[in-house]
Amino acid sequence: MLQTNQVKAALKAGQIVTGPIVAETRTVGMIKKFKLAGHDFLFLDMEHAMFGWETMVNLVQSALAFGISPIVRATDLSYPLVARALDTGAQGVIIPRVESREQVEAAVSFAKYPPLGRRGAGGDGRTAFEALSVKDAVDFLNDETLVVVQIESQAGVDAIEEIASVPNLDVVLIGPQDLSISLGLHGQFTHPDFVETLRKVVTACKKHGVATGMVERSAAAHKLWFDLGMQFLVTNTDANMIFQAASADVATIKAFTNEP
Repeated sequence: MLQTNQVKAALKAGQIVTGPIVAETRTVGMIKKFKLAGHDFLFLDMEHAMFGWETMVNLVQSALAFGISPIVRATDLSYPLVARALDTGAQGVIIPRVESREQVEAAVSFAKYPPLGRRGAGGDGRTAFEALSVKDAVDFLNDETLVVVQIESQAGVDAIEEIASVPNLDVVLIGPQDLSISLGLHGQFTHPDFVETLRKVVTACKKHGVATGMVERSAAAHKLWFDLGMQFLVTNTDANMIFQAASADVATIKAFTNEP
């Protein structure tokens, strides 16, 4: 049986979901570890990471097998990139640098089959290699595919009411680094003006029944965004997790060996 999208269901129920950005991981074992840790999804990055498609489909299918939702960030808003990401079997797609209603409409159309969009039907990976009738595959994937867009500029914030009003949009995710740069607040994620900007985004999205989310390296930092009403909490990166754990181990050894 195909897995329903538990992340999409949780968001609709008003629940919180968490998952790390995966950019350096290339092995099945690491995917299983994220599931065992209790995360709900993986943010598999095709924008800034250097994955090939053969690797991506293996990570996606492993995630499905382990019961953690694979969501792929496409490199850009273009049909070949969005469709290819979903044809790996990903349960959702993240579109970076969105600034207009028209871009969201295009994203939805690339991610959904007719009559909701224009996605082309084909490939076995999209249904986790299970044989389904054409209609069953289309109906299931139209229901279960998560569409996430990232707001990463002042222009995107200015258009948030129109962006959030697009049917079949599930999540508006803040891209904090780029948005802070656009606002002239480079990396100042707790600056009052930055927080107020995100409050505006959350308010608009709630009005239209769209969940909101944030990216943070520190899980504790998400308290602010949770209190603001965000549900989709992208927490840390795979590489930074390893760095943090390795740094702590080295510091522990140095503390009892008196090594500099």
